[in-house]
Amino acid sequence: MESAVPQPDCAGLESWVIEQGLCGRPHDELLAGFCRRLRATGHPMSRASVSLRTLHPDYGAHTFIWEASNDKISREPHLHGTSESEEFLQSPINYLVSGSSNLIRCRLDGRPLEFSFPIVEHLREQGYSDYAAKLVKFAEQKDFQTMAGIFFSCATHREGGFSDRDLEISASLLPALALAFKAVSVQEVAVNIVEAYLGSDAGHQVLGGRFQRGSVETVDAVILFADLRGFTAAAELLPKQTIVDRLNGYFDCIVLPVEQHGGQVLKFLGDGLLAIFALNGERGVAEVCRAALRSAAIALAQIDGVNRELEAQGEKGMALDIALHLGDVMYGNVGAADRLDFTVIGTAVNEASRIESLCDQLDRNLLISDSFVSALRDAAVRPDDCELMSLGSHSLRGVSGQREIYGIAEKAPLQDR
Repeated sequence: MESAVPQPDCAGLESWVIEQGLCGRPHDELLAGFCRRLRATGHPMSRASVSLRTLHPDYGAHTFIWEASNDKISREPHLHGTSESEEFLQSPINYLVSGSSNLIRCRLDGRPLEFSFPIVEHLREQGYSDYAAKLVKFAEQKDFQTMAGIFFSCATHREGGFSDRDLEISASLLPALALAFKAVSVQEVAVNIVEAYLGSDAGHQVLGGRFQRGSVETVDAVILFADLRGFTAAAELLPKQTIVDRLNGYFDCIVLPVEQHGGQVLKFLGDGLLAIFALNGERGVAEVCRAALRSAAIALAQIDGVNRELEAQGEKGMALDIALHLGDVMYGNVGAADRLDFTVIGTAVNEASRIESLCDQLDRNLLISDSFVSALRDAAVRPDDCELMSLGSHSLRGVSGQREIYGIAEKAPLQDR
C-alpha cells in the first residue's frame, strides 16, 4: 500500500473527499460516499473501516465500518480504557500503532496468514479473500495529541483478492481521506469540549461566535441552586478518590433530571451546582416551573436511594439541598480580558444561593421562592401532585426586606443526620 499517483479514473475522488472535509460532512457520510465512489471506478473493495481517537468525556475512539452488501455504515464507539483490553491488544490497529509495521496485508484464500488477528480470522470465515490495513499519521502537534491519525482497513470478496493497482489507488487516496476525517474531528472535538464544560446551549453560543467579554442578554429563567450538605466534613474523613467518586455519583443524580426536563447546568461549584431553565417562549412559565420542580424531586429521590445504599454498607451519605427561584438573569460572557466564563449573574442568582443556604436552618432539602410559587398559582397549576406550603418570611443575606419561602407539604426525605 505504498503511495502512488492517483489513476485517471480516480482523479475526481480525491477532490471530492477534500471538498467534503471542508464542508464538514459527518464521518459516516464521508466514508460511505468515499467507498461508493471508489467501487464505482471498479475497485473491488467490499468492506472498509476507519478508526480514530477523539476527545470526549465518555469515548476515547470511534470506528466506522462500511459494507457493500447493504451500503450502510455502522458506528462503534470505544469507551475510555478499551485500549488496554485484550481485544484491542490483539487488533491490527495496535500492531500498526506499536510501530511493528507500516501496513498489513493478509490474503484469506487459504494460504498461511502472514498476520494472525481475530478480526482477520472472522473476515475469512465470512468469505473475504483479501484484507489490507494502513495507519495514516497526523503531524505531531501540541494540541489534540490523542488524534494521532486514522486507521484504515479494507477487504474484498473478489476471487484472487486485491491487485497491486487496487492497493496503490486506495493508498494514494488515504492522505486526503485522513485530512477530511481530521477536519471533521476537530469540529466534533470542539463541540464535545464546550458541551462538556459549558453545557449544550452555552457551548453552541460560544461556537457560534458569542465570546466577547460583556456580551450578555437578560433572560427570564428558573434558577436551580444545589449544594451537598456535610461535604466538607466528609471530605476530611474519606480517601480522596472515594470523595471524587462519591461526588460524581451525586452529580449524576441531579444533572440528568435537570437536562431531561429542559434545564442546563452552567457551573459546578465545588460540591454544588448552578442550573437554569430558560423561558424562551416554547413553554409557558408555569410549565417551565413545573419541569424544574419535577427535576428537583427526581434528583432528591435518587440521592435518597444512593444514601440508603451507603447506609446499608455502614457508610454515611450526604443530603442534597436545592433552591428553586424565578427571576431575570444576565446570561453571557463575564470575566477577565483573556479568561471568560459563560454563565448567569444578577440579583436573582444571588437570591437563589441565599435561599439554598436556609435549607439547614429550616431542616428542609427543597426550598422554593415566592415568585416561583406565584407563577404556578397564577396559571392554576398543581405541580406534580405536590402541595406547597409557606414556611414563613425570612431574611436573605445581602437582600433587602424579607421573602416568603415555600416547601412541599411533606418533608423532603433526605435529612442530614
